[in-house]
Order: sequence, then C-alpha cells, then structure tokens
Amino acid sequence: MKRFFVFSVVALLLFTACSNSGAKKVKIGFLIHSTSSSRWQMDIAYVQERADEIGANIVLKDAGGDENLQLKQANELLKEGVDALIVVAANQNTAAGIVRDAHQYKVPVIGYDRLIKNSDLDYLVSFEYDKVGQYMVDYAIEKVPHGNYVIVWGDATDANAIFVKNGIEKTLAPHIENGNVNVVFKTYVEGWTYENAKHIVDEVLDFTTEKIDVAIVCNDPMAMGVYAALEGHAYGPNEVIITGQDATLEFVHGMLDGKMSMSVGKPIKELAYGAVDMVVDLVRNNKAKGFDQVVNNGRKDVPAKLYSPYIIDKSNFESELIGKGVFTREQVFRQ
Repeated sequence: MKRFFVFSVVALLLFTACSNSGAKKVKIGFLIHSTSSSRWQMDIAYVQERADEIGANIVLKDAGGDENLQLKQANELLKEGVDALIVVAANQNTAAGIVRDAHQYKVPVIGYDRLIKNSDLDYLVSFEYDKVGQYMVDYAIEKVPHGNYVIVWGDATDANAIFVKNGIEKTLAPHIENGNVNVVFKTYVEGWTYENAKHIVDEVLDFTTEKIDVAIVCNDPMAMGVYAALEGHAYGPNEVIITGQDATLEFVHGMLDGKMSMSVGKPIKELAYGAVDMVVDLVRNNKAKGFDQVVNNGRKDVPAKLYSPYIIDKSNFESELIGKGVFTREQVFRQ
C-alpha cells in the first residue's frame, strides 16, 4: 500500500511536469509604429521581459511610421502563424485593415496604447488620458493660478491627443471663464515632435508681446521643443511652467536643468506586462481578465483596461523613477 502511494505521487508529479512543459508556447506579433522614441523603447523592453518570464515568444516589427509597411508586416506575421497581434497603430484611421486581415486568420488584435478606429478591435490596453490632461492643468493652476497660458496638444489624428485635450479643456474651463487664465495660443502638433512644436511656438513668440507664464505641453519631446523656442526669445530656466507626458529620461534631465517643471508619468511596465499576460491568457484559456471599461472607436465599444497616470516633478522623481527601478541613479544624474 505504501509503495502504491509513493508511485501514485511520483506519477502525479511527472504528469504535472509534462503538462506544464507542454503548455502552448504563445507566439505574439508586436507591431509598433516606430522605435525612435525612448518611450517606446521602454515598452519593447518590458514586453520582451514579461514574455520571457511566462514563456511567450515576441516577434517585433517596426514600421518606422509607415502605415502601409505596418499593414504588410501584419500580413507577414499572420502568415507565420502568430496567435495574436499587439498593435501600436502607425495610423489609427487606416489600421482597421490590420484588424480585418487578422480576423480572417481568426487572430485577435489588441490595441496597445492607441485605439484603432472604426474597426472590430478585440481589446484595448491604454491609459486614462483624460486624467493626463487634468493633471497637467491641476499642476499648472497650483503653481500659476493667474497668468498667460500656451497650450500645445499632440497630433490631431491621434485619439489619445483628443482625450488629453478634452481633459485639459474641461479642467481649465472654469479658470478661463473667471478671467484668471488667458490662453494666448493653442494648437495641435503633427507627429508630437520636438521640431514641429519648436517651430510653431517660435512663430507665436515672434508675434505676441504677452509674457508667457505657463506652457501646457502634451508630451516630453514637444515640451523640450517649446522650451527651446522660449529660450530663443530670452526666457530663462524655471521662468515658465512647462508640462509634459511620459516622464522620460530626457524629461528628468530637462527638469533638473530647469527646462521643464513636471511630466505626467504612466505605469508603462504595468501596461506592457498586462498586455502580454492578457494575450497569453486569451490564447491558452480563451478569456481575458480585467477588461472592465470600454472605449468607443467609432464602430463599437471596445473592451478596455486603462491604467492610471501620476504626476512627476522634483518632489517625487527620485522615489517614483529611481526607487521603482524605472531609471538608475547613474542614468538620472548622468554619472
């Protein structure tokens, strides 16, 4: 009887081990619009890290900003037999073709930090972008409750830019209505780029005589471009409150040099890990957990998991960015 019990336990352990080792190796296509930004390099690193931890295979394709190339890359991955596609759309208006082609292969598509408009998108993992805009305004109003503001939004074709814009306008509206805030200028910036933001604000400063007190800028590269324009018009470090988004290493260096005031940080590691976990669970168990919100993409309410942002400035950057392992002390202080 004792020998039978021991044999049964050993057999059970061997069966469990065989079952685990035989678990499906999930193959995930990760289509990204561009890897040129340090923000997206962080996402790639975290996605790969999590995939390695849980036994998934990531196949990365960089479209270099080319929507046609991204569609071609999607079809290449589908023919290779990927189990799912995680997509950072190069063009949110035309990426519906990726979803349509994927569904012909019965492959689910997960929008990663970017909505794919007017499509039958399966899921979206992203951030609460209305709060990003709200937090920028809340911070600026606390520092400069009365003054002249410039507002620089992202690309008008990006749904995230619209979400941030809506958060800014809703939060700023009462301060404009009571006369405390004067908006000197507001604009979208194509491509969310340093160069385009600098060019636009250079032109504004050439023609306005009003002193700028606050620049609400919707990402870190554009914020640095805005600072460069201000500097070229005799503004100095820490003279204008300048906001940003993504809490990149460039932001931290800029903040320490007096070029930026704050950035809205986002839990990129949680987003990346959550996306990989979700895909593996979906492929292996035919279910996805935690998608308790929806975002309408013009065709349907897409099940969504949205992560909360947070403010980063000089008061907390060491604890939030160094303490939590986002950057090393050597990276931050350039030792």
